Amino acid sequence: MEFDIIFWDNEYNIRLLVNLTVVIVLFTSLRFFSGAIAHINASEELLKKDNPAFGLSLAGTTLAVTWMLSGTVYGDPEITVMDGALLIAFHGLLGLFFMALTRIIFDKIALRNVSLRDEIVKGNMAVAIADTSNVLAAAIIIRAVMIWFPYTDISSLLTLAGCYAISQIMLTGATIARTQIFKYRHKGFTADEELQKGNVAYALTFGGRIIATALAIVMASELVSYEDTGFQAMLMGWILMSVVVAVVLKILSVISEKIIMYNVDFSHELLTQKNIAVGAVRAIIYISMGILLAEL
Repeated sequence: MEFDIIFWDNEYNIRLLVNLTVVIVLFTSLRFFSGAIAHINASEELLKKDNPAFGLSLAGTTLAVTWMLSGTVYGDPEITVMDGALLIAFHGLLGLFFMALTRIIFDKIALRNVSLRDEIVKGNMAVAIADTSNVLAAAIIIRAVMIWFPYTDISSLLTLAGCYAISQIMLTGATIARTQIFKYRHKGFTADEELQKGNVAYALTFGGRIIATALAIVMASELVSYEDTGFQAMLMGWILMSVVVAVVLKILSVISEKIIMYNVDFSHELLTQKNIAVGAVRAIIYISMGILLAEL
């Protein structure tokens, strides 16, 4: 009796090796792209200034692009090795473009009173955490959309761009709404000011909610069928289900944090004490609920 313990396919393994090489090339370019997009000297920030905020921002972008590429690195067995490598490269470059655009939207619209570049150059870890959380959230959604609408032609590319635009509207809208609610509930405090002051505790909670919102949007995409409906109907259904799932996420997260962190005054701990431990636990609660919903 023969047992196939190891699967080995020369053509398939060559395809994976070529795809992996393309991904590594994209990785090596991230340091240049991240610095060039923000007009920052990456080498100076990392090696001379030992800037942890820039390091975190660069690491977040690297992880975000990795997450997006993870859904396509195996390639398509129906196309040639060279075409597969070009497709991976296209997804990577498109991902870099989307990451740059995401950061601009976050900087100019969601947090228009905070200069991401200036704060990160200063070494502001709170702003770096918020920035990193946002690019990771965008990557989570973009990866889901790339799997949802695999690129095959120009129409698929336009669909992908449209879904990205809608996802950014939802993410940005949720962030703006959250900052306004924060301002209303906490008199004398604003989200922008807390991030500018370097409040890491609040930044962790802020970032955790952004990532959780992205997971809710991904979960909503699984509830909408695009094969039997038109593109516009699909987008409307996606938006509606995203709102519903986001509300469910909020309810589950509040219940969980009330149980796990019973009798904790979050306002005092995050804004007065700047308790990083409380901020981290609260962020993980939101992300955990988002993961659970996304896997349903």
